[in-house]
Amino acid sequence: MKAVAIQAFGSPEGLAVIDLPDPSPADGQVRIATEAIGVGGVDVMIRSGAVAAYGFKQGHILGGEIAGTVAAVGDGVDTSWVGQRVWAFTGPGGGYAEQAIAPAGTLVPLPAGISAADAVTLGSSGAVAHFGLRHARFTPGSHCWCAARQVASGSWRSS
Repeated sequence: MKAVAIQAFGSPEGLAVIDLPDPSPADGQVRIATEAIGVGGVDVMIRSGAVAAYGFKQGHILGGEIAGTVAAVGDGVDTSWVGQRVWAFTGPGGGYAEQAIAPAGTLVPLPAGISAADAVTLGSSGAVAHFGLRHARFTPGSHCWCAARQVASGSWRSS
């Protein structure tokens, strides 16, 4: 499979297309045939080398969010996911590839009519808001003001 990896930190010219074997999902993971990838601020920071102190090295494959079709599941994952179109969070990388691994717990089924490109556009903003609010530990009666300016928007269900 083809993937895009950091060959030199800095500008986008430091990225290169490389060949890798298809990954195999481990326990609790799925392999997704990617249709679209999100390109976010974290990817830019990693690519620039600004966060290399956190263990990011040359050869790292960027991409934390993807949309596509589940191609395989690891042990402990319901096989009914295979063939479903999903949005998923891969973690700090691995998404800039034709096949990507994601934890099964991050899968969000894509409704009919939602393109993979729309899903990754909606996904990052929704996920940031969801995880931020989830970890804020608001108490009953607390208030939160959320503002957005011409960014991805949509709805996200939190439980």
